[in-house]
Amino acid sequence: MVRRSTTSNREDMPLGGLMPVRGILGQVVSDLGRRIVAGEWKTDETLPTETELMDELKVGRSVVRESIRILNAKGLVRSRQMAGTTVMPRAVWRLLDPDLIQWRMQAADRKVLLKDLLQVRLTLEPGVVWAATANGSEAAKARIHAAWQGKIAVLHEESVTPEEQRQHFITHDLEFHRAFLAAVGSEILEQLFSVIEAALSLMIDVQMQARGSTTALVGMEETNQLHQDVYDAFAAGDAEGAERAMRHLIQSAIIDANRGFSLTE
Repeated sequence: MVRRSTTSNREDMPLGGLMPVRGILGQVVSDLGRRIVAGEWKTDETLPTETELMDELKVGRSVVRESIRILNAKGLVRSRQMAGTTVMPRAVWRLLDPDLIQWRMQAADRKVLLKDLLQVRLTLEPGVVWAATANGSEAAKARIHAAWQGKIAVLHEESVTPEEQRQHFITHDLEFHRAFLAAVGSEILEQLFSVIEAALSLMIDVQMQARGSTTALVGMEETNQLHQDVYDAFAAGDAEGAERAMRHLIQSAIIDANRGFSLTE
């Protein structure tokens, strides 16, 4: 029978833009994909035969074959006649595939994924903020202003539970960064953010845990000030200042994330 995931609700959330394969086929693809990503089968190791997978997962041959075809398209495996299905090196995996990101979030590979995403952000986001500040349209800049106001409002929310306030903080933090990306006018960048958004949400969780927050907004004054610095430079039309502030913000996030990872080791 297909194994059920034991991960938390947040980690089970489908990624933005993901069009899942549904039904028993989707379950088998996810089961095998998670197991490969988690290292149950190593690079160049052969997966069980079709018959063995049919017996283990309690599915028909067509489901097994289609599942392997999908995993092959994602770069995880390669099937060869007489040689069976082998696991491919990570270098050829489609690492931006939403399913792969989801499976890595659910596996022991999560820490590597989140650290990698922070480096992506450090490389891209300062330039994104510069471009949004220097060249964004009035409508795009209005969205950034609104996103910032929403983010600030969360800190003064009343009549909500600490858990709800914390989730609102994460939602508005993501929208703040998303609004800058949208201002650049690049469909590729927007799609990239859409693909990694669930992982970024989890990464914010790790940062918040490092500051002593597991269920509520605790110790977030410094990170909020770092975001304030980005916004103030943007609002003043200072593209270089906004770029520097965003670089400082993400460098601080890297420190927080490393501290959060050390708490869970």
